[in-house]
Amino acid sequence: MTRHAIGIDVGGTKTKACIIRLSDGAVVAERTEATLCQNGGGAVLDLVCNLAAAMQDRANAQDLDIAALGICLPELVTREGEPASAWNFDWRGLDYRARLGAFAPLHIDSDVRAAAFAEGWMGAGRGVDPFVYATISTGLSHSLVIGGAPYEGARGFAIHFSGSDIVAFDGEGRAVRHNLELFAGGKALGERYGALTGRPDASARALFEAEATDPRAAAMVADALLSLASYLGQLVNTLDPAMLVLGGGIGSDPKVTPRLAALTRGFIWAEGARDMPIVPSLIGDTACAIGVAALAARANGTIAEKTISKMERP
Repeated sequence: MTRHAIGIDVGGTKTKACIIRLSDGAVVAERTEATLCQNGGGAVLDLVCNLAAAMQDRANAQDLDIAALGICLPELVTREGEPASAWNFDWRGLDYRARLGAFAPLHIDSDVRAAAFAEGWMGAGRGVDPFVYATISTGLSHSLVIGGAPYEGARGFAIHFSGSDIVAFDGEGRAVRHNLELFAGGKALGERYGALTGRPDASARALFEAEATDPRAAAMVADALLSLASYLGQLVNTLDPAMLVLGGGIGSDPKVTPRLAALTRGFIWAEGARDMPIVPSLIGDTACAIGVAALAARANGTIAEKTISKMERP
């Protein structure tokens, strides 16, 4: 029997649940709902449980064998699968394992590692070793993929490239602090554009849509892309990947990717690396759900070794 897994991508703005066919990563069913982070971690957990139940019901109706349940979060997640931050919502202290583990063997991971795994298995990073996957969406994060496996770091926290302040000094010796996440992340861009236009509900999408007609939006986008490019260039300088894959709603936008790639090359120090491929995600907005479903099946030993090898080394 062909095996399947449920993957749920809990994002900062929306949550997508999918049933994934493990033999080829195909999405058999999916459902998306808004993530009401402002209502707290408990409300987000209720949403995820409801979506898991809906996917389980769908699987039962279609007589699909569910091998595992994977949940990926827009937070720090330890190597043991424990949420370790509360940037969007806080699951620390909640009984998420008992509730979610009732559906199927459970695996929890970071969203960027899940997407990076999927891109290496069946997307833009297939056959490329190593590559860096960078999410540019509501938030910003990255994952270095070596031999098909996302590098976790000693604690599971090897996903940062933007969340902490960088300090430099101007010509007068004054400290200048810059936080990329708070300047060019999708959430920050929406908030900044909303404050500029008096529209508190403005989003990053609205900002980019207004770029052609609003000079203020155009200037904000240009500054954000230049700042993003400078950080991405430093990622390349530090990690020396064979390819940089840009994902997320902003990073993989066909109107954004070529501009961001061209700007990034100017911050890559080694001449021999400046022509490296900088490409958009090929999978799109199901990458996280596909990746975490596959990682869950692998982590719980519920798929054959042949299939595991195929995932890791296409």
